[in-house]
Amino acid sequence: MQSEMTQRDIMFRHFQMHKFKSESMVPTVAMTVNINTTKLTELKSRVNKINGHISRITITHIITKVVADTLVRYPILYSFFDGKNIIENPEIVLNIPVDTENHVEYIVIHNPELKSIMDISIDFRDELKDIRNGHGKFMSFLQQMSMDQSHLSVDSPIEFLRQHYGNFVISNFGSLNIDSGLLALAQPMISGLCIGSITPIVRRKSNQWIEIMNLPITISFDHRAIDGAYVGKFLNEVKQLLENPDRIFNFPV
Repeated sequence: MQSEMTQRDIMFRHFQMHKFKSESMVPTVAMTVNINTTKLTELKSRVNKINGHISRITITHIITKVVADTLVRYPILYSFFDGKNIIENPEIVLNIPVDTENHVEYIVIHNPELKSIMDISIDFRDELKDIRNGHGKFMSFLQQMSMDQSHLSVDSPIEFLRQHYGNFVISNFGSLNIDSGLLALAQPMISGLCIGSITPIVRRKSNQWIEIMNLPITISFDHRAIDGAYVGKFLNEVKQLLENPDRIFNFPV
């Protein structure tokens, strides 16, 4: 039986209502690539056997790092668009929704491209613990602001997004056992990524059938601010890195 709505659920639902007002929704296009994560999954298991006593690495942590390292070369994807102008952001700030109670809260990571996968894993672990205990940074900010409309409307200062929310979303639908999905985008966000579920599929290679682990990832983007060629190049760079993961880890494996 579904538990009753808590005060945190209600507060976050109010925030979502303001974030996704109909007038702020954008014309969104989506692109999907399928990633062969067979080698990546094996490498992740090996890393966790060696370093799991520090913090366990997940696919989400790895994708977070790879996306951040790739975004550096595609700054429009983590810029803002106000309907007329693209507003560049001075740093990458990733927003990763996580499930808690009857809502999601956010893990917000500043400058992830400057961190190792282990650093990102530790950031996730510590913030997730705070969220589960009701002390997540984003929820604490909402509570402090007491749902001040000036901070939650589409006309909110850009600094609110830069400091507390982020400029690129990575949402793991696969953690909810969902095959894949699309992100809704509200101005001024330009793009965000959805991770699907890893599932085994059979492919034919060199006259034989082999099983691989397949992961769909889908990027949604505001087609007013950016075109498909730019986004496609970004997505294929992410795919190339994830399918050749030996260079991803910057600590011994």
